[in-house]
Amino acid sequence: MAVSKRAPLDFKSIETLPSPAPIAVTADKEERQQVGARVNKTIYRQLKARAAMEGVKVQDLVEQAIIAFLKA
Repeated sequence: MAVSKRAPLDFKSIETLPSPAPIAVTADKEERQQVGARVNKTIYRQLKARAAMEGVKVQDLVEQAIIAFLKA
């Protein structure tokens, strides 16, 4: 059984993304509903890396994206 080596993460593609708008952190006491969604693995890695670099939670970024979508 051959084991394929995974390529190292490349942060160059993340550097070309525009800076996100400031994230409004919601109160932790609010009731939340879990959203099950599947996204491309590469996009998810970029999202996690960018969130870590910006110092925000992925769940806050997703919530803001949903709010922006609903306002459109």
